[in-house]
Parts: sequence; C-alpha cells; structure tokens
Amino acid sequence: MAVLLPVFSGTLAAQEIQFNIDPSVDQLLRNWVYQNRANPGIDGWRLQLLSSTDRSRVEAGKTEFLNLFPNVPADWVHEKPYYKLRVGAFFTRQEALSFLPQLSAYYPGAYPARDTNIHPRDFLE
Repeated sequence: MAVLLPVFSGTLAAQEIQFNIDPSVDQLLRNWVYQNRANPGIDGWRLQLLSSTDRSRVEAGKTEFLNLFPNVPADWVHEKPYYKLRVGAFFTRQEALSFLPQLSAYYPGAYPARDTNIHPRDFLE
C-alpha cells in the first residue's frame, strides 16, 4: 500500500512524499485497531464494596453509593453465583488503596479488586 502525503515548503508549490507500507504491516495495524475498538477495556483496579447472590441488593448498593459519591464510577459485575459492586477506576493498586480511607466510614469491608475490563472514560471522570 502506498500513502501519498502532500508537503508544503516555503513556497506555495506542493511536493509529495510516498510511503510504501508492507501489506502484512498494514494488516497487522488494521487488526490492532479493530481489536481495540471491539474491546476498549483497560486493566486496572477498582474497590469492591459488596458481593451478594441477590442482584437487587447490589443494584440498591450502587444507587446508595452514587448518592454518596456521584463523581466516582460504579458498576456491578456478575461472576456466578455472585453479583459484585465495584467502584472507582485506578491504574495501580496503590491508587485504589489511597481512595479507601474516604470509603471506610461507609464501607468498612471494602478492598481493592483487579479488573481487566475498565472503560477508558472511567479513568477520566
């Protein structure tokens, strides 16, 4: 595959630079883009607040948490037979642990939990 890139110098005349890309490299790049669009999850850490076999209890816990901390992302996951309420989005365990004291008054049993599928927007909020 050839890519043409117009280049403008000090004068108004345009010049072209041609890049010849190996088809296997081009396919590798396309596969990488496709995989990242299909699964944008990032490995990281969250704080687990609650675990129960009762989904409605976990959903009520999520609502309660969001009333207390509206700017912190919260979601539950289902790992049979348990529903688990996890909050926050941290790149490292240490970052998750640094948020733990703010939760300890409300959730004394909270602990860091590894999460392999955190959406990138959760880290920005």
